Amino acid sequence: MELERPYYQDTGRRPALHYAIIGARGEELRVSRSRHHVQEMPEGLGIYGLRRPENSDRMDELLGGSLGKLLEERDPALYQRAKEAQSWMLLQGEVQKDDTLDYLSNAIGFVQAAVETGAVAVLDLQALELYSPEVWQEQVFSGSHHPYCHVYAMVSPEPEGTFWLHTRGMRKFGRPDIGMEGVPKKELERAMAVIDQMIFHEARGAVFSRPVKLHLSAGRACTVFPRLAGDLEDCDYNNEHYHLRWEECEFEGENRSRNKKG
Repeated sequence: MELERPYYQDTGRRPALHYAIIGARGEELRVSRSRHHVQEMPEGLGIYGLRRPENSDRMDELLGGSLGKLLEERDPALYQRAKEAQSWMLLQGEVQKDDTLDYLSNAIGFVQAAVETGAVAVLDLQALELYSPEVWQEQVFSGSHHPYCHVYAMVSPEPEGTFWLHTRGMRKFGRPDIGMEGVPKKELERAMAVIDQMIFHEARGAVFSRPVKLHLSAGRACTVFPRLAGDLEDCDYNNEHYHLRWEECEFEGENRSRNKKG
């Protein structure tokens, strides 16, 4: 993951991280600068321990409700192991310095150190992802750390037969999430390419305050017209979001009326 943010603007929004390292034992935590690539604990973040039975209500709350149902559907065995864990560690808070992504790299290192104490799962509460220790290490800690592994993109059907694409997790970058409505089934791949480009640029610090041309793969380009909507209490995003309509996307070399027909 590129740690520089060449398009950074200070909007006053602060990245919010919320990881639960399930099964971790705080008394065994050992953090190495070299092994875990940790320089410091970012200002605004903290690590806290939870244990059953003292904190059962809090632990069950974090793994329950609609999120719990979603996680159980994806991987019932992993979810059950998480439910049975007797100790957790939480890494959470609002980062105060975010002109680079050093804060995220440091946080990932602390989570990995906690995983190594015997964790059975890592729950990323911003992106709605539950990782096994092996998948966490491969995809997040040891992987390329591209921004897409920190953001969950969902595809939901709409009554008209079209689809709504929407993300969770951009709060980790201190940026709005992204939602695009009215996407025809045959255009899902192109629509996701647009969203991926917005994720990439937001992770590098960009703010979309006006129409913007995005350069996609194979030399294609698309102009989008994002509108800022929602707030941190929006249950669909847990964040503000950029609202887009598929029919308003202008692909270079195509006439706009054809886009509106889907």
